[in-house]
Amino acid sequence: MLRSTPLLAIALLVAGCTASASSDPARNVADFAPTGQVEALRLPFDAYAFSLSEMYAISNAEDLLTQQCMRAKGHDWQVIKRPTDLKDLRNRRRYGVIEIRIAQQFGYHVPEGLLTPAEVEQQYDRRDSGMSETQREAALGEGGCGHEAVKQLRPAEAADPERLQQLGRESLVNSQDEPRVTAAMDSWRNCMRETGFTYQDPFAAMSDSKWWADDSAGPSRDEISVAVADVRCKERTSLIDVWHATEVKIQEELITRYPDYFQQLGASMRHELTAAHAVLARM
Repeated sequence: MLRSTPLLAIALLVAGCTASASSDPARNVADFAPTGQVEALRLPFDAYAFSLSEMYAISNAEDLLTQQCMRAKGHDWQVIKRPTDLKDLRNRRRYGVIEIRIAQQFGYHVPEGLLTPAEVEQQYDRRDSGMSETQREAALGEGGCGHEAVKQLRPAEAADPERLQQLGRESLVNSQDEPRVTAAMDSWRNCMRETGFTYQDPFAAMSDSKWWADDSAGPSRDEISVAVADVRCKERTSLIDVWHATEVKIQEELITRYPDYFQQLGASMRHELTAAHAVLARM
């Protein structure tokens, strides 16, 4: 029911860069179908975190429960229509920008609608802006309908999902210290230097303060030049293939190291999804 930041955006969170490029009919994100490489970026932790479609199914159920509760209190509640048949592209930007067509038009900025459907975000904006303070308190205040809806779907003793996010951040960071990734990163760095750019790693290129000085501005020509070189050098050095394969092994080892946690996490997910689908079926 509330907006969530899926694990697919974790690389952006690490780098501190989440600004979106503004909407432009000439730059329709629908033109940017995911590459085969993007679709192949699956990680072991993905099985223990909701996909965007699963999160939307849960949010749809929470919305219906919230609406029922709000009506009982004499308030209206706008139900948001969220698709639940989306491709699972949660790792699309985990290693920074890796799609040349996006780099050529948007640099490091995230095109509106790339990670979450623009129409869903617009529905959230309309609901938020049209809500009175009384409605907001009834829905989102302490003991409000929204919080009660969340509690109805989650198991009483749910595994801590923040621990998974922490482990995901650690696997991303620690993978960069593995010899194969270090060698590939050195090759990427040399490739970038040959094109006239000096950055320690792709996250340093992506988080260059020059690109983020004005959130309202689109990508500059310099930013686009660096982003294109970044993607070309990733392709030339096979950095993403090496990095991804290394992180797969790290995450597999972590799942083996903490079996009780991951079993509990999987059970919590199944409980919440089953409860959500039951609500959607009866309402």
